[in-house]
Amino acid sequence: MPVHTGPCSDARSSPWAVAVADINWFTTESLFREHEVDDVTLLGLRCMDYLNGWRKGLTPWSPSCRPHPWAGRSIAQDMVLPSGWMKRFPTLGMRPIARAVRRFWRGRREEHRGLILTYPHYLHLLRKLDAERSLYFNLDDYALYWPRQADRVRELEAALVHAADVTVCVSAHRARCLRSAWPGLAGRIHHIPHGTPSAFLSPAPNHRPAAAPDDLAALPRPRLGYVGSIESRVDWKLMDRLAKAFPHASIVVVGSIPPPRESEPWYRDWAAFASRPNVHAIGWRSQAQLPAYYRSFDVILIPYLTTHPFNEACSPTKIADGLGAGRPIVATAIPECRLYDHLFDVAEDADGFLEAVARIVSNDSDDGRSAARHHHARINSCTVNAGRLLQLLTGGTSPSSTRNPMASQAPAR
Repeated sequence: MPVHTGPCSDARSSPWAVAVADINWFTTESLFREHEVDDVTLLGLRCMDYLNGWRKGLTPWSPSCRPHPWAGRSIAQDMVLPSGWMKRFPTLGMRPIARAVRRFWRGRREEHRGLILTYPHYLHLLRKLDAERSLYFNLDDYALYWPRQADRVRELEAALVHAADVTVCVSAHRARCLRSAWPGLAGRIHHIPHGTPSAFLSPAPNHRPAAAPDDLAALPRPRLGYVGSIESRVDWKLMDRLAKAFPHASIVVVGSIPPPRESEPWYRDWAAFASRPNVHAIGWRSQAQLPAYYRSFDVILIPYLTTHPFNEACSPTKIADGLGAGRPIVATAIPECRLYDHLFDVAEDADGFLEAVARIVSNDSDDGRSAARHHHARINSCTVNAGRLLQLLTGGTSPSSTRNPMASQAPAR
């Protein structure tokens, strides 16, 4: 098990070679792709089993499975591994990943060795490597991903929080939970929310909706938009009430349409909502296309069920994406959204949600906070937040890395 050595005394005067296992999530990839820390060279690993590799058209011999330039001083490498490499046979499954990290470090002998781990199971990888500093990057409550293995996931996470030099959670709720579980480690557990990717950051505040993409241009305004998965986490009853309350508005849903699941109550609620004439479910759109949709909405909607365990633990990426667009947002009162009630409306109940939307629409779709949202997104971009995270990893301290990202004061409109 690695020994904690504390911050490196020459951390900011010497370069670092930092490996990230892994960058499979779009948000993680965006975060580290956009880092601009001059003294950090980064290796981003995309680790997947044979089946997921096949779906992406990859084999272990594909060109992308060799280290290749990624962005700036960063390198990426796909790793296609045998099934069971992470959970069933991690001792063997982590070996190829460890070899890739060692090769990366050997090519940079003059640099400090840093390691960022995104799942509890990567504890096995940490034990195989001699990282000078390590960081556990917690993106969710992973026990909810694998409920049958929840106890084992929690055991691995506890060991990783103790073994890593730093833990960073994208969700304030998860940071509180980990600090509460291990108060002696509270000083090593930090909250850094998802940053706004550069593509989602508008050049200037959008006080008015931008021109709509072609597939929305003919829809009557106001356009009230939800971008995300069509699943049980969304309050479809609330969305149905919204559609009824605003019969002349266009309720736009951007996300993959699920196959019929008539036996599941949430699907029946979704189907009832989707059948309304003013609801427009337009299907999946690529990440590159999404910024144009966000900017064209009169109101961005985050209608998550407050009782869903995933929503209690999560940090929705649509917060950072929506803030970058600058448009008004109305959200239900899940824990992470509550942190932003100075930037957008967070409704305690369905009536409050509908009232907030009505108030914004009646004010020509301008809640007066576009500049504040844009300012917040700019100073909490992926580039900025990656810098904060990497400074925590390398042991550096600066006001920009240690202050609470939620505490910034935005300019007046």
